[in-house]
Amino acid sequence: MTLPITPEALPSTEPQSAIDPVCGMKVDPAHAAASTQHEGTTYWFCSVSCLRRFQADPPRFLSGGSQAGSCCDPRAMAESIPGAEYICPMHPEVVTDHPSSCPKCGMALEPRLPVLEDSPDPELIDMSRRFWTGVLLGWPVFLFSMADMFPGVSLHRWAGPLNWLQLALSIPVVFWCGKPIFQRAWASLIHRSPNMFTLIALGVGAAFGYSLFATIAPDWFPAGFRRHGAVMPYFDTAVVVTVLVLLGQVLEVKARRRTTQAIRRLMGLAPKTARRLSAGQEEDVPIADLRVGDLVRIRPGEKVPADGVVVEGDSRIDESMISGEPIPVEKRPGDRVIGATINTTGALVVRLERVGSETMLAQIVRLVSAAQRSRAPVERLVDRVSGYFVPGVVVVSAASFLAWSLWGGESRFALGLLNAVAVLIIACPCALGLAL
Repeated sequence: MTLPITPEALPSTEPQSAIDPVCGMKVDPAHAAASTQHEGTTYWFCSVSCLRRFQADPPRFLSGGSQAGSCCDPRAMAESIPGAEYICPMHPEVVTDHPSSCPKCGMALEPRLPVLEDSPDPELIDMSRRFWTGVLLGWPVFLFSMADMFPGVSLHRWAGPLNWLQLALSIPVVFWCGKPIFQRAWASLIHRSPNMFTLIALGVGAAFGYSLFATIAPDWFPAGFRRHGAVMPYFDTAVVVTVLVLLGQVLEVKARRRTTQAIRRLMGLAPKTARRLSAGQEEDVPIADLRVGDLVRIRPGEKVPADGVVVEGDSRIDESMISGEPIPVEKRPGDRVIGATINTTGALVVRLERVGSETMLAQIVRLVSAAQRSRAPVERLVDRVSGYFVPGVVVVSAASFLAWSLWGGESRFALGLLNAVAVLIIACPCALGLAL
């Protein structure tokens, strides 16, 4: 085992400096934020968050698993925790270590802690690609089904070939564009948590399946189902519902992304460097290298690097990013300052008391991020309604098929299938309404 105390620090019972085993930073034991005993050895930490991470898995950090500097930079809080957690905005109990969708509601999981980098959103890119592909291939299917409603337009004599054309256009829309819908519906069935994706997948699947048989085997249907030698399909319903669901997903991802961008702008308020005083010398260091007890000089126009107390100087601090008050607040020795606020007039020397994830700015970021994942009361009501609505629709569809099959007279099985499919299709807009 490698002790975190450097050999130079051993002439006295208490070392003059130590190494934080989590982030690898030098720590003055006299000003350490926290310490703990492990297997007879004392370890000092630059922040409470480092202590918590160490206590969760000491062997990992004692075997060389530290990540230098990451824990003390509020702009990199998400990366500071190896194996970042992803959580469902609707169901906080659903947590994984990789991006996926929630098995209960189907929503995409979000990182528990935001990151500063504004990188492209893979989910938005994927959903947008599927949506626009669905629009491109689906609009001819929609126009063909609506053609009879336009005066002077009649496509009856081409009903059979048009069914085959609609089938060819609908296959990629339903099975490629709508793939996320069926994946989330299957996950909901496995976890016994039916949601809107369950009902939409049933409706789209039933409409496409009925239309498929109506196209490849129209003779299986009674004569009353056929017009102009062909059975009218529901390809337009399957395509339109799929595209509308994808549109909703794109809008949802964009809305979440705007909220995340606001959090990133909040995190970006922290300065990148600070002017640290050490042994009578001044040097510019990255904010990640700061630790509790450091003295920093803040010149006019610079941002306060972290929370602390003024030990020298007289100035005015613009705290509008915290209080909203545009008038700068006068600061003198003994007054506390908040990280990311702006020094406006004189120079100050500040002793840091809270750095990294312990600063007020970092705490605000965590609170805003948690609020983003919280649920309104109406969302809980919708969850409960969905839990009963989806099984209810399936029961009604099955009952419709059974009733028509028993008492439907001639062609009763075909009529039972048609009405069962109709129930599932009609329920799709209801599922869309619950989603909104």
